[in-house]
Amino acid sequence: MRGQWHGDYTGYSTGDLTIDVDEYDSYFAGRACLFEAGNNYGIYVCEFHTAHKSDHQRFTAAPVKFQRHFDAVDIPRSDLSATFPNVAFPTHANIDFKMLKKGLRVTATTYQDSKFLGKISSLLTRGSAEKKSKLTADKKVRSWGKFKQMVGEMERDRYIFRGQSVVNRLRSSFHRTNRKDLHRFLAIDIPELHIIVTSKTNHYFDLRDNIQNGAFWNLLQHHGYPTPLLDWTHSPYVATYFAFREKPQGDVGQNRKIRIFMFDRLAWQRDFAQIYSVVNVRPHFSLLNPVALENPRALPQQAVCSITTVDDVEDYLDRCGKNLNETYLRVFELPFSERDAVLSELRLMGVAAGSLFPGIDGACEEMKLRNFRS
Repeated sequence: MRGQWHGDYTGYSTGDLTIDVDEYDSYFAGRACLFEAGNNYGIYVCEFHTAHKSDHQRFTAAPVKFQRHFDAVDIPRSDLSATFPNVAFPTHANIDFKMLKKGLRVTATTYQDSKFLGKISSLLTRGSAEKKSKLTADKKVRSWGKFKQMVGEMERDRYIFRGQSVVNRLRSSFHRTNRKDLHRFLAIDIPELHIIVTSKTNHYFDLRDNIQNGAFWNLLQHHGYPTPLLDWTHSPYVATYFAFREKPQGDVGQNRKIRIFMFDRLAWQRDFAQIYSVVNVRPHFSLLNPVALENPRALPQQAVCSITTVDDVEDYLDRCGKNLNETYLRVFELPFSERDAVLSELRLMGVAAGSLFPGIDGACEEMKLRNFRS
């Protein structure tokens, strides 16, 4: 049952439903967001905690809250009564979750105090984020030489890149963990980290300011804390460096590949509104350019990042592309056997640890690669 679930619902109203479920030792817990069709005023939200971990759960969710889009702020019931005098808003709901082969069947019977309001139902699905990537690498670009030729001929400033040392799916570091509830991340993790990290920086991050909030999240990401951000770069060469940078322990097979993603930034921003919230929003993938506060690595790495509520990013981008007959994401796989030659050439271009990681760590990493052959 653990995971991110999404789908349409029907009943006494219609719309779409997103449920994030985290797994604990003896129970499940999470948050459900219901987006009613035609309702731009707010969304219905409830948090839940099950009594056990079976595939069939029945429980009462209370209270059912009505909150604003993009943040977890309750709209007072007095405001709802004044604005919608003839509308009954639920106070609680009896929920039924059942795992089926096709997905998670959800039934909710809603009440306003003791008054029955109606029933909704849905069959939700989750992506294939934990399975092997389905992306097919470009067959025309299978070597460092071909990749250099391709990026040298492409339209300038249109694409962003991401390098990975393993052929894994595109997922944020947060979604690679066992957690899916981003509201908990925002409400608990960020305030705790703010207290700790602020004591170690020269700048005080005002998290009420969207620009500084983004910079703070990006700082956490660059120092290893799981966030719903993904690191990208405007430079295909920087992305290539990160793909080849890590050498795995032990024997490296002849068929080992590294992976470089190329994303059509301009087309995506043209076709989709960019959203900078991770709570009370429908699934989204958005790009942002956070200010490099306390983060000297960001500028030399020509960094840009994405923020997403989606666990299975590859599937989401593919569905969005098919709906508009567009290809936003391409992937290239180069042989790991080219590593030494590629890193040597990148160093001549000025793309090396010493330039990408200002400080002693970067200098030592660069000299290690230069003086100790792999």
